[in-house]
Parts: sequence; C-alpha cells; structure tokens
Amino acid sequence: MHVDAIVSPFTLDAGDIDEKLLIKRFSGKTIFFDGVFKGDYSLAIVNRHLAQALIALGTNLVCYTAEEDWQTDARLDAVPDIKRRMREDYPAGEQFDIHLRNTWPPATHDMVGKVNAYVGFAWEELEFPQYLVDRFNRDLDLVMVTANFVSDAFVQSGVTIPVEVIGNGCDHVSVPADPASRPSQEHQRKRILHVSSCFARKGIDVLVEAFLRSFRADEPVELVIKTFPNPDNILEAVLAEKRERLPGAPPITVINRYYDDDQLLALYRSAAMVVAPSRGEGFGLPLAEAMRLGIPVVTTNYSGQLDFCRPDTAWLVDCHMAASRAHVAGSFSLWAEPSLEHLGSQMRAVLHQPEEAEARCQQAQKLLAAHFTWSGVARRVLAALAKPAPVVVARPKQSWSIDLISSWQQQCGIATYSEHLYATPAFAGRLDHVFARRIMNDELPEAPGHKDAAAPRGLSRLWGYDLVSLKRLAGKLDQGRADVLWMQHHPGHFSTPDMELLAQVLPSTGHRARALTMHSVKEALRGGSLQWTKAFDTVFVHSSEDAGALSAAGHPNPVVIPHGILPEPTDAPALDPSSFTIGSFGFLMPHKNIDRLVLAFAEARSYEPRLRLKLLNCMVPNDESRAARTTVENLIDYLGLSDHVTARFDFIPEDELRRELVTCDLLAFLYGHSTETATGAARIAMSVNRPMLCSRSTVLRDMWPISHVVKSADVECIAEAFASLSQNSQLLHMRDADRRKTAQWYSYPRVAERHVIAIEQILGGNVDRRRVA
Repeated sequence: MHVDAIVSPFTLDAGDIDEKLLIKRFSGKTIFFDGVFKGDYSLAIVNRHLAQALIALGTNLVCYTAEEDWQTDARLDAVPDIKRRMREDYPAGEQFDIHLRNTWPPATHDMVGKVNAYVGFAWEELEFPQYLVDRFNRDLDLVMVTANFVSDAFVQSGVTIPVEVIGNGCDHVSVPADPASRPSQEHQRKRILHVSSCFARKGIDVLVEAFLRSFRADEPVELVIKTFPNPDNILEAVLAEKRERLPGAPPITVINRYYDDDQLLALYRSAAMVVAPSRGEGFGLPLAEAMRLGIPVVTTNYSGQLDFCRPDTAWLVDCHMAASRAHVAGSFSLWAEPSLEHLGSQMRAVLHQPEEAEARCQQAQKLLAAHFTWSGVARRVLAALAKPAPVVVARPKQSWSIDLISSWQQQCGIATYSEHLYATPAFAGRLDHVFARRIMNDELPEAPGHKDAAAPRGLSRLWGYDLVSLKRLAGKLDQGRADVLWMQHHPGHFSTPDMELLAQVLPSTGHRARALTMHSVKEALRGGSLQWTKAFDTVFVHSSEDAGALSAAGHPNPVVIPHGILPEPTDAPALDPSSFTIGSFGFLMPHKNIDRLVLAFAEARSYEPRLRLKLLNCMVPNDESRAARTTVENLIDYLGLSDHVTARFDFIPEDELRRELVTCDLLAFLYGHSTETATGAARIAMSVNRPMLCSRSTVLRDMWPISHVVKSADVECIAEAFASLSQNSQLLHMRDADRRKTAQWYSYPRVAERHVIAIEQILGGNVDRRRVA
C-alpha cells in the first residue's frame, strides 16, 4: 500500500502560493545574488538553476561570483540570461532590497541588502557549528535551506532567525522521450551505480563491503562507482584494504574522471539502481536526478534525502547514529551508520522485485514533478522573503512543567549540574516537583551554591540505594502533575535492574513526555542492556560518542547537548607574577593521573623554580580513590614538595572552588583511559577563564581545540609542557580567545534553550495522555 506521494514536504506550500501576487510584490525590488556559479560544482548547479528560475519569474536579479575566469566558463555561456546579469565587481558601497548568497565556506559579514539571506543552504549533520550559529544570528535576516533535516539541525543548534525550507529542483535533468529504452549493459550484468565525491560521509566503505558480502562472483551484477579526484576521497584506501577479496566478487569498476552531462545521463540510464548509503546529506541531488530518470534508489533512512526518499519512492536502509568523522564535523556532531546487512538485502530487493521497483519509481517521479522543480523552489524563495519580519521580542514561554528525578543539593556533580541548568531563564518556574535522593541521617547538606531560581514547588526525598526506596519512588511517579518527567541519570545512582523496574511504571504515569539525561552511557552499558532507555521519548547526552553508543543500543532519539558552562567570576584577582600556579581538580580517581602530575611538576621545578601546584581533588569513598590519595600524599612528601604544593581532598563547594581556581595560571587535565565521555571539571575550568593543558584522552576531545594538548601522558612530556608554558606567556595564552568564545557558546542559558527546543518538539508531537486516560 502506497502513501500519497503528492503531498508536499514543504510548509511554504501549505497555503498554495499565489504566484501572481508574489511577482507583483517583488516588482521593482532589486535582488543581488552572489555565490558559486562556475563549473559543475553542486553549489554552482543549484545557484544557476535557481537564478534562472528567479529571472523567469520576472525578478530584477543582479549576480556576482568571486571565482576567477568565470567569463570563459562554458556552463555560464550556456545560460546567457544569467551571464548578462553578472557583475564584474562586488558592490561593496551599494545597497539592494534583497541580498541572496550561497557560498562555501559561509560568509555573512559583508552583505549589502536591506534583507540579507542565505539561500539553498545545505548541511549534512545534526550539529551546526556554534561560530556559524553566531554569524547567522548576527548578520542574516533569514536562511533558506534545502531540506527539513537541515532546518531541524539549525533550530536545535541555536539558530534563532527564521529558517525556511525551500528544497531543490531536479527538472534540469532531461528525461528521454522513450524512458523505457535503456542502454544495453555489458555482459548483461545488472549495474549497481554509486555517484559521489567518495568522502567518508558518502558511505562508500559500507557500500563496497555490503556488495562483497551480498553478491557472489557468478551472479550477473556489477558495481560502478563514479567519482572524481579530491583530497578527501577514501575510495582508493577502501579498495586497497579489500584487495584480497576483490577477485572472488563480481566486477567493481571505478570511473575517476570528468563526465559531461550527456555522459552522466547515459551512465544513470545504464543502471539497475543508484545506491547511496550516505551517513548524512543536506539534500542528495544525485538521488533526485536518478529518480527523475526512473532509476530505483537505495539510500540511508536518514537526513536530507528523506523529503523525497520515502518508503513508497525508494528503498530505505536501517541505520543508527554514531560520532561523526566528517572533515567538517565538530566535537558534538553525529552522522548515521548504515546497516551492512540491510543495505545488502535492499539491493537484492530491487533486483528481485521488478514490479515493485517500477511502482516506486513512478511514485517518485510524480512527487518530484509536483514539488521538486526549480520554478517551485523560486516561488518558495519569494514566499519566504514575503513573510513578515518577526518582531524581536523574548520568545514566549510555553506553559509546561517538569517533575525531576535527581540527586538534589548534594555533594554530587549531577546535583550541581541540575542546579545550574534549571536555574536558567529558560527553566524558570518550570520545576513542579523534585524526586530527590535520600540523604544519610535525613540531614540536608549545606548548599551555598543553590540558586533560588531553581527551587521546585515541591520536594520529596524518596530514593537511595535499596530496593525498598526504589519501589517507593516508582509508586510515587504516577502522582506527578507535571507535563514532563525528566531524570538526571548516573549508573552510580541507578543500576540496570533499577532502571528496568522504573521503566515498567513509566508508561502508566500521566506525563506527556519523558526525558532522560545520561551522564555516562558507557558506564551504564557495562551494567547490561540499555533497552530500558526506550521508555523515554528522548535521551540527552553530552558527547557524540555517548549518542552513538545509545543509538547502537536501540534508542531512536539521542540528542547531544554539551555540558553547560558558568560565567566567568567578575571579581577575579590579579595573578602574582612571582609564581606560576598549576591547578588540578575533580574527583580523585586513578585515571585522572594526579600522581603523574605531581612527578611532572617536581621535574619541571628543576627548570622553573617559580612553579606552584594546587590540587583540589575530592576523594570519594572507595578503595581506588583512597589508594590514589595515599600515592599522591606519599609522592609530595618523598619529593620534598610540601612547601610548593597545596593539596585538599575534601569536597569543596563550587563557589569556593572557583575562587581557588581563578588564582591559578594553568589548569591541567591529564586523564588516561576512562569510560566517561565528558567531564564537568573541564567545564568549570572554562568558567574561570584560565589556560588549560589536556591529555589526548577522548573524554577531553571537545577541549582539544581550545587547550594545549600534550603528545602523551608521560611524565617527561608533561614536565616539558609545564616548563614551556610557564616561561612563554604568548604561548600560554594563544588559545584564550577561542576558549572564551566557546564558553559563551556553551553557557548554561544557551544549552538550556536547546533543551527546551528539543522537549517542545516532543510535546508538539505527543498527545496529552492525561486527557485521554
């Protein structure tokens, strides 16, 4: 049974755009469009066809490209309507009614419109870099993107200007008069075709492996890969790795040279299918082009192509999320990892079900003809520009509330994190009830860092570390009155059996949405299955590695939101130039390598006697931590460092801790292997605005771009870093500007807003179960 493929995926189409009114509205307005126009680069293809469509609508369009030798480009020669509108120089001193731009990399600082907008912008990952978020929010009035996936990524990453989805056209591809006629294939083999740059993101490694696993040498199939030379092309390495297996497989042919339009059209038409197991697409133009020609498409069930690749128009491949390794990826970015097995079975399904293939191809062509034309894209561009400019006011706060499960006001990193997160303006007044951890002897610990803004309307301390208290918590959850049940989870508080018990009762509570923040997914995995996470609508994590592990374990909606960062203290004292203090803090565990830090400090002091060491590492009540403390104290005594080292192993309230850290010249995090994937201690370091020295432990991966990073955690290497940084002020402070900017990007108010966006998306899609119960 097929769904109606004619329904538009674009909300701009919902009101049936009145083309005549749009043209009248833009009559007399000047539109400046600059970007890539030369050659066969994908941006150039999009820009040329969009410009032609805007000209056809009668707009007063002026074009510009910064590319060299565009005047002699054959593809621009083929579109004289655009070429005669091309300016030789950039109009820096002029102003247009509208400035449209589509370039890579994005630049927004020099636009010349009364209204400035990026148009046809594609992005392939869920995390849009924060430096671009800031630029877009600062300089643009509007961004028009290629797919709903891109829009979601922008909004979730913090883009606050209007984001409209305009799609791409594919009717520039000429459909043969007799589409049933196909070129004969050599040796009558069914051709599986892949066309891409063969970046790692394109999944060519997955395709080659799935092809080798799925087809025998005697089967009448072949794989043809059309690519082009580029520095990020991984195809050669992939084939080299599988060289020994190639003789026992059907033919794999690589075309690594330029094809003109006619050659590419013939190649498409020779294919039994086009396969793109991509890990992320901003749109997927080659897939739309293939579908327009009636070629079956197999692709990943993820990202931008899903606007037109649907169960009734394509063969979708199962996938799970993983940490992105794309060359443009940030520390928190995700991409999809296609299933090898399902990719193989979907390719076979196309070959073995010709009638179904024909039916899906026809549905695809109807969809593309209805909504993926360049004239349709141009109309949506004008419709987006015609929307009234938003009034710049505070975003209206939607009335929903939270029941929170958390260690609360305790000597615990999660309690501190919860306190800061829910004290932000985005969550002000939302906490209805906190189901908190019981405290030994029922005494409430001092919590000088507690923010009144985070105070809930109700508080009960129900759960501890015994089954009775856990059942007591489970029994009380259905009495919650809030819209959202939100749990701050750590496996040290709740074991796998604990969570499996709670998961049984969650469906019966009256909450409209259930959110979970997991502070250590890998540690939770060590305790067993994560099937219980499916009882929550979304799971927030602090790293892409955690999101990947959670997705691989079966949760459909992991969301990466970085750990928040507090603002820098306003009363920081001036540093004493007669000494150079190295600080370290966090819970005292063996993988923190505090013993190596002490040894390296002792060695570095022989070169720089100004060095001082301040250790603020809280011992936790277990044997490993006690042993680490004993080792550190013995080293300080044995090396005669008592006069140069301050060491505290008690829990220091956060405000006092930050007052201590701000007196340090350098903060060191020299972690070894850990099951953690993010550390709150490093975020506190960022909040006091002091240079940092980090190891190559992956738990610190998001710190690397803004820190000094040692090549290894060897004592000699660390000592050399201490000596070099203490003696070279310019070197010490070279990362300061980047670190300060990152602290702004991931401030608690900003990450809180991102949580709110994610939860409101869930609430918008969920029925109010309390009303239908």
